[in-house]
Formats: sequence, structure tokens, C-alpha cells
Amino acid sequence: MKKIRYFLLALLMLTTTVFGASCQTGLYESEIPDYSAYTDEFDFYGYHSLHNGTYYVDDVEYSVGESFLTIEQYQMYKDVGMTIAFPQSVLKIRGEKGAAFGDELSQATFYEDRAKDWEKAKVEIDKLVSVGIEKTILYDEDLSWLALSGYTDYNIEGIIGEGKQFATQDDLDEYVYKLIQPYLGYKGVYGVTLADEPRYIAVKAYGQVYNAIHRVAKAHDAEIYVDYNLNPLNLTALVNREYYPTVEGTAAIPENGYVDFDDAFVRYKKYVQDFLDSLNPTAIQYDDYPLRTSGLMASYIPCLQYVAGVARDRNIDFHMVTQSFGMDSEGSKSMRKVDENGARWLNNMLIGFGVREISYFTYFARTESKTDGESFIDYQDYSFIDYYGNKTRMYDVMKEVIAGNKKFAPTVLQFDYVKSGVFTKLPMDTDTGHLQYVSTNDQTYTKVKSVEVNKECAMVNELYDDENDRYMYMAMNIVNPEVKGSTAYQTITLEFANEYRYALVYKDGERSLYRLDGNKLSVKGAAGDASFIIPF
Repeated sequence: MKKIRYFLLALLMLTTTVFGASCQTGLYESEIPDYSAYTDEFDFYGYHSLHNGTYYVDDVEYSVGESFLTIEQYQMYKDVGMTIAFPQSVLKIRGEKGAAFGDELSQATFYEDRAKDWEKAKVEIDKLVSVGIEKTILYDEDLSWLALSGYTDYNIEGIIGEGKQFATQDDLDEYVYKLIQPYLGYKGVYGVTLADEPRYIAVKAYGQVYNAIHRVAKAHDAEIYVDYNLNPLNLTALVNREYYPTVEGTAAIPENGYVDFDDAFVRYKKYVQDFLDSLNPTAIQYDDYPLRTSGLMASYIPCLQYVAGVARDRNIDFHMVTQSFGMDSEGSKSMRKVDENGARWLNNMLIGFGVREISYFTYFARTESKTDGESFIDYQDYSFIDYYGNKTRMYDVMKEVIAGNKKFAPTVLQFDYVKSGVFTKLPMDTDTGHLQYVSTNDQTYTKVKSVEVNKECAMVNELYDDENDRYMYMAMNIVNPEVKGSTAYQTITLEFANEYRYALVYKDGERSLYRLDGNKLSVKGAAGDASFIIPF
């Protein structure tokens, strides 16, 4: 029999053990929601997950004296909890750029170059499989660049048709097959990357390539995951209509690229919806890095709320690339170091929005920096592994976070995201700029009658398990995670529907059982802490 701990809230956390028989409360173990029979798992991976011992600053090459493409490093990658490898900049597959559309000699050189790159990649994939990482996403640069006409000019009308790169869909499929045939179905090859933060102007072309890859794979009795990464809702990235569309009723984007939030949101919604219409994917993924010099990115929560709702409405999975780095931008720090509180804040926020796959940017220290542009300050305690192949303090932090997720996965992955709400209490002593565009204190829930916070700000998200007709609620302290002490520590009280008497509470993967006190449950925690509650 399983031992299940529960706490009587009214008796100040008095601990009792419940076995299969009835206790004085009349509660049987069989009445407690149990998801132990499920085997669902999260997927995790790190951008820059492999490092060959070379890094670049302003295009100048530096070497640390050894390559870390080793069994030992791959085992470390697996041990921290990763399930997918994404070599990205290290194991590119590409021919001489543009040669495939040249003369026969150039085409021969193109495919010879690709074959050499694949042979190198295959060695590393075999190593990864040997340590238990059986999913690798390849960066096939020629495949990724297909959506761009001439490699520099974006083709707004796509790449199929008269005068285009491919006269017919069959022509495109034939070429895609030539590219992916060497690794299609190879053990350890899970997928290919299509796009990273694509511009809206190429939405049709990316859809044509995305669907061609799937058609070709299906025609050859194979499966391949097509990884793509959309833009977040970014008020300062609206440089021109190449990134986000101009929508009827919105003003022309000014030279500085900045528009107000309402204008940006209208454009962003069309950006997301049109990409999903074009690709018709099984999942939506984007990246967002909210931990700035001070405060949090104001568009982060609205973007999560919108994309999670789109994933729910379209019945597709939600994947996310999140922050694990520090960065300077043009000489000024724009993204701060992720500490333990920040890591938990980011992680709990994503789990509460139904994210099924989490990618970390970066696992290894970022290997390309520009001192007059993006300069990654990942030398120590930023990414999981530093330039020299050594574990940083964040390695152990993230190992613990991921382990909690893995333990929680069989339960939380049975629940789908429904809605979210933010609750505040004045006066607020901390920086709450991240709530600038968020509605507060107005969300209603299916099985929660009221939400109270004793100070600052909290988020409550509703998730639903339709198979078992059961609800889960995330109660999270969303104060900026760099704020410490009593100011950031808060209590969140949920009043549940009258039908409930107990609640299972999951925190960092651990499960506890509580008796409700007058249909209420209070949970406490520092900034970034979250409790996932199943009332019953």
C-alpha cells in the first residue's frame, strides 16, 4: 500500500498517515485521485546542447583546447534530465550555399558537402543514442533556407508556381526528399529545424516547406518532427511588415519600429494565426526571455495567455523556449542572470500554461558573441555548462527542477490548460511592471469561488482532465523572482466549490494531501513558488 501524507490545515499542519482502510475522516485511499498508472513524460532540450571546443567573439575564433563532443558530456546532458539533443550551430548539414540550383558540377559539390556533414553528424547521433538520448533535432541549413527565395529576398507569395523556385508541389517534394533521404528514418534522428523567429513575410513559404517535409516522410513510411520557433509578442521588434503584418485599422509602423501594446497585439494575433493556418502543425512553439535588468517583460504574461489559448482552441501542444543565460546588447545589459528563484519562476509559469516541452537557451555557453550586438556573458553560473565543459551551479539547480517536472508529468500531463487570472492586493511594494497589460482581479473559474492574496500579486490557472472530469488549479506567486524576503513571500487562498472536502497539492513534484478548512485552502511561498492543486 502507498503511504500518503496529508495535513489538517485547521490543526496547523498536523500530519497523519492514510492506508487503504478508512480513517477517522472516512476517507479511503481509493477516493484520492491517483495518476500513478500514467506514463506520460515531458521533453526537455537545450539550444547549443553540444560544444566542439570552439567559440567566437566578433567572428574571431577561440579554442578551449578540446572538443566536448564526448560520451562523458552526452551522459552529463542526459543526467540533468534532457531527452532531446539539438546540436544547432555545431552539427549543421549544408552544401555550398546556392549550388543546388546551379550547374551539374555545382550540384554534385552541393550533395558531396552535405554527405560529409551527415557522416560527421551520424557519429555524434550514434554516441547520443548509446547514452539514451534517442531524439536528435538536426539543423539542415539547406532545408531551413528553402523558405527564403534566393537566400536573401523573402518571397511573400511562396516558393511554388510559375517563376518560383519550384514549378509544382511535386517538384518541391522531390527536392525535399533528396535533402532528407540520407537521415530519414535513421535511429536517433527525431526531427529537423525549419525556422527560428521567422518573419511574417515568409509565412506562405514556410508552410509549403513544412508540409512538404511531412508529405515526403509519410510517403516513405517514416516520421519526422519539424521544429520551428515563432516570435514572441515583442513591442520593439515590429521593424517593418517583414516581421509582423500590417492589419486593417492599424497605423503604419514608424521608423523606430515601436507601436503601442494594443496595436502590437492585433498584429501579433494575425502573425500567430496565419502561421498556424499555413503550417497546420501539431504544436506551437515560441521563445520569450522575460528576466530583464530589473522588473519583468511586460508582454510576457499576455503572450503566454494568448498562445496557450490558441493551443487549447486548436487542440495542439504548446512548446516553449525559455531563458537560461545572461546577455549584453550593444554594451548594455539587457537580460539578467537566471538564479534559482528565476529558474523556478520560469518553470512553474510554463507548466501552469500547459507547456508540454521546454527548451533552454542555452545549455552550453553560447558560442557566438558580438561586442557591438548580442554578447552572451555565459562564462560561469549562467548556462548549465561553461565554455570549458564544467558544470555550473545552474546545472544542479536545473537538474532538481527537471526532476520535479518528471515526477509530476504523469499527473499534470493529463490536464489541459483552460484559463488564467492575475490577482493583486494594494499597496504593492515590489516592481509590478510585468502586469502593465494584464487584467487583474476579474477572472472567474469553474470550481473556485474566490481568490484572495494577502499582498503583492499571484496567478491562478485552471486546467482540466476531461477523461476523469477533474480540475487542477495552479496558485503561483508571480512577484519578480529577484525580490527576496517578506515583501515577496505571500499567501494565496482559494475557496472551492461546496462539493469538495480535500485537496491534493503538488509542489516541486512532491505530493501532499490536505483537508479543506471551510472549503478553503491557503498556500504560501516565495516569488516563483507554485502549488498545483486538485480539489476532490
